[in-house]
Amino acid sequence: MTEKKIKLPVRKTDVDYEVGYAKPPANTRFQPGKSGNPKGRPKGAKNKRPRLNEERLKGIILDEAYRDITVRDGDRNVTIPMAQAVVRSLAVNAAKGLHRSQRLFAEMLTTTERQNKELADEWFSTALDYKI
Repeated sequence: MTEKKIKLPVRKTDVDYEVGYAKPPANTRFQPGKSGNPKGRPKGAKNKRPRLNEERLKGIILDEAYRDITVRDGDRNVTIPMAQAVVRSLAVNAAKGLHRSQRLFAEMLTTTERQNKELADEWFSTALDYKI
């Protein structure tokens, strides 16, 4: 049952070192003085915080307001924008009798209807001026 292992002759290459695990070929190794990550983090970017100005913050708020979320509507799931879900929740709370929600919903509705009427009146006056 003892079998002798056959040793194969070792072939030496022209390279004076062994290529193998953790020993890549010399031409693919990192070159001295050259970065291994040339498009890496720029100098001074480690501790920089993004600038928050009013316009950028408005953009972030609008992105979040119109992000779609899934909401349970009765026995099915509906995908609606975040702003619509908030207004829907406010209207449901107002219908349930929460005074703060009722007041806020009434103010929002009044403001929206007033702005729509002003826009319609402006459009009508523009059309009338054009016609005259």
